[in-house]
Amino acid sequence: MPELPEVENTRRNLVRAGLPGCAISSAEITWANTVKKPSAAELAVGLKNRTIQDVQRRGKYLVFPLSGAGPANFIVHLGMTGRLLVQPQSQGPDPMTRHSFPLDDGRELRFVDGRKFGKLWLVDSPAEVLPAMSPEPFDDQFTVETLAESFAGKKAPVKALLLDQSIACGLGNLYADESLFLAGLHPERPASGLSIDEVARLRQSIIDALTAAYGVYDRARDQHWPDPPTALTTWSHPRDVKADCPNCGTKMTAIRVRARGTYFCANCQV
Repeated sequence: MPELPEVENTRRNLVRAGLPGCAISSAEITWANTVKKPSAAELAVGLKNRTIQDVQRRGKYLVFPLSGAGPANFIVHLGMTGRLLVQPQSQGPDPMTRHSFPLDDGRELRFVDGRKFGKLWLVDSPAEVLPAMSPEPFDDQFTVETLAESFAGKKAPVKALLLDQSIACGLGNLYADESLFLAGLHPERPASGLSIDEVARLRQSIIDALTAAYGVYDRARDQHWPDPPTALTTWSHPRDVKADCPNCGTKMTAIRVRARGTYFCANCQV
């Protein structure tokens, strides 16, 4: 599933492609269930001849503020396998393209979504769509104190709480595991039992994990433009029980935490 680095990579790709300032000429929706609000037909009408002013991201959501009359925000969630691409209309689309938005410059914004779990909204305010979220991990408001406060009194496994968008927005299964690995923390530790030093280490590890992932995508974008990859391995610990921990050589361990596949080093993460 696309997590914060993948969604941010998509945002940066769209900005580099020059999507801000382009007007949507029409909308071709081929899987109506993707559209959550309003109806698919109303969304298509509401997007017509609207100019995309910016490409923003909040957690795992992409927000496109629009000019002109009508609902002011086009919002996209990539779901499990979604990708957004800006391509010439003359270029044959990926066979898994579910929705196309022809632009006024002869290109198309295309939503490729093999498993059809993506979501689209056209609303007045992002607040109508976005769930409760913590501060972004790179925001000044994402402090040791706010993270410790979120953990206070919660005996749930720290891995489970890192998947709660109100505690660490943007993190998913992969980067929660990576953050805990970098911090040397066992994923099943009760969150309320972490010391303030451990919370500080975890916060920094979240930032470090995401920074490293951003760097991988930024380099790939420069190397492969105009067709950069959108799903790369950007974490440092192996997700394979046959693999060795890169720190100590111990075989990795696999468990399930709240039904989510979880990989960690039983020697390094305590």
